[in-house]
Amino acid sequence: MSVEQQPVWGAPAEHPKTWSNRTTAAAVGIAAALAVVGGVVIYATAGSGDGHAGGPPGWGGGGPGGPGGFQRSLHGESVVSDGKGGFSTELTQTGDVTAASDSSVTVRSQDGFSQTYVLNTDTRKPSQPLQTGTQVSVRATEQDGAATATMVMPAR
Repeated sequence: MSVEQQPVWGAPAEHPKTWSNRTTAAAVGIAAALAVVGGVVIYATAGSGDGHAGGPPGWGGGGPGGPGGFQRSLHGESVVSDGKGGFSTELTQTGDVTAASDSSVTVRSQDGFSQTYVLNTDTRKPSQPLQTGTQVSVRATEQDGAATATMVMPAR
């Protein structure tokens, strides 16, 4: 019959075995190799241009719409919290300027949607006057049926 010996109170604790420097270096080397291979696979997949890398159909490599982010939407409306218990309607549009003045700009998207936006002193816009035919991206808020531009900038 064998009896397990219990540690004696006050005796130095036994330290668990640690990896040797050689084992640690091997583990780091393997991790680095896996990271490089993973990066190459992601790069190759994202650059494939098949429109299916990294997600469901319609999501290109690097995120929705292809490398670099979301596919450019023509126009949209989003309701967001105003941070004070209420809500705000935000508008976005990309299209050509069809009319412009110091106080408003009208933009028409490729699908034929057209919207007139009020410009005020808070609207961020190019230093040169907006001209008919220029392609722009607009961000605006809608309140009481009026769309007030917060930003009108040349589209990229």
